[in-house]
Amino acid sequence: MSSRRALLCLLAFAPTVALAFDWRSWLHGKVEMPPKAPPPKHLVEVTFAPGTARDAEVEGFLRALAAALKAREGAPLVARLSDKYTIDSLPVGSAAPELFVTAVERIPAPTEIVIQGIERSGGARVATTEFRYGTASAKAKTFRFDADGRLLSSDLFSIKVKRDGS
Repeated sequence: MSSRRALLCLLAFAPTVALAFDWRSWLHGKVEMPPKAPPPKHLVEVTFAPGTARDAEVEGFLRALAAALKAREGAPLVARLSDKYTIDSLPVGSAAPELFVTAVERIPAPTEIVIQGIERSGGARVATTEFRYGTASAKAKTFRFDADGRLLSSDLFSIKVKRDGS
């Protein structure tokens, strides 16, 4: 009789134990985050191309980005992201701000960010920039800001989703 009672108790608590167990880690092992990239030797310089009108909020964001790249610490930039911040190709259920922080800590830092132009539409702004990497060719990057100067989206980095081990 006591073995029957033990079996009933085990069956009663099995769903609770199964829900609390980390099946993904048990089956696939712990996924370790790659280490942060080494910090650049110098702070990234933020400048304006000749003839480009200044915008304090855009410049402030890019200077904060430069500081975050130097420190390899993206968390302080979360306050500068809009509540509507999005990343193209981000899988459903992923947190865009967390991914932004991870990217800032791991992407190669440019030597200079040159603001090429700022377009205004209503309260929103689109800043086009050039990220310069020493002797390598410059890369054009676009940043979209809301009326409050908080980042809505950018092409600072891209998401590549791997499926079926490919």
